Amino acid sequence: MNKLLTSLMAIAFIAGLGLSTSSMAAKHMGEATAKACKDKKAGDMVKVDGKDVKCPEAKKMEEKK
Repeated sequence: MNKLLTSLMAIAFIAGLGLSTSSMAAKHMGEATAKACKDKKAGDMVKVDGKDVKCPEAKKMEEKK
């Protein structure tokens, strides 16, 4: 029983590390893209970490009702 519990905890820990690493990579890519697209138009191509990325459209602020 202890071996099973220990194995399940180890698997959960490793899965958590994988998820946190991928979310940090996505955050970095988003910040780098925003920085590269600062003075560009939507649809312009820029290089981010050696990859060609298209600048996204600016998000519009919606009024709260």
